[in-house]
Amino acid sequence: MFMSQLWNLVPSLLVFFGTLIAVWWLRRGLDKEDATRNLRPLLGPYGLEAVIGGFLLLWVVPWGVLVVLPVLLVVSALSPAGREDWRTHRRTRITLCTCLVTMILLGGFVPVGQPIAPAAWGEPLLQENPNAPLYPASEQYTWLMLPESAGFDVEIVQSISLRLPYQYGTIGASSSALDVSELFGMENGRMRQAIELLDQQLTGASLDPDEMDLKAVSTEESHRYISTALGVDERVEVRVFELRSLLSTSSDGTRVGEVLCVAKANLGGELQMLIVVRPVLHPGLSSDRFAEAIVLEWLAE
Repeated sequence: MFMSQLWNLVPSLLVFFGTLIAVWWLRRGLDKEDATRNLRPLLGPYGLEAVIGGFLLLWVVPWGVLVVLPVLLVVSALSPAGREDWRTHRRTRITLCTCLVTMILLGGFVPVGQPIAPAAWGEPLLQENPNAPLYPASEQYTWLMLPESAGFDVEIVQSISLRLPYQYGTIGASSSALDVSELFGMENGRMRQAIELLDQQLTGASLDPDEMDLKAVSTEESHRYISTALGVDERVEVRVFELRSLLSTSSDGTRVGEVLCVAKANLGGELQMLIVVRPVLHPGLSSDRFAEAIVLEWLAE
């Protein structure tokens, strides 16, 4: 846990040192007596304040740099004085912005801590996912949970640690990460492993991972999990998706299962996610849509 917290400081340090490198690069050719060697004249009025303020906002504003950078650019463009400052200091500001964005993106490669793994679940069946995106950095554990007797109570559970390169604070981080993932279909690759496992366990099923689609279900976007025995009382972000096979006569595909995604963020730009995949005949889909027992054990760690 301690090492994970240290790694979570690295993305911020990259941005900090990126600023120093950019300033050094811009100042290196100037004469020692030139007054523009000072930071403020080099970046123009409020340039230094914008850099410091923008960095701090990455710890506070939901969606992080995806909101902060456009807002800062728009605010400066709306002001006549701001537009004049950009004309005067265009080269230095573009160089600095490019360096900072590069460092923010590089932060996505910083390793993450181990996924949450409750002892009650035993050893993970799989501890990697070759279908996961290379960027951003992530680690994934997968469990196959089978019923005591034959039935459809099969559950594929995935616990994931994921780097969030664009945001360092926890405010709105879980929600933004799930929204970005849904918007760009980033979970489709990760789901391949779970679909293959599900196909192996369901007799007579023929689930082709290449012919699957996730369709968002309209439910609450956060859910409160409570257990006095486990000492848990926490509201976390959730998303529910129908797992649909496109090998169907229906244009929308055939519903073959349901996917629950739960997320909570750590300071420094790290997200912990839990994914529960259940077949369409699983009794819990009607009586326990939010997989209370599994998620509570995960949150209790």
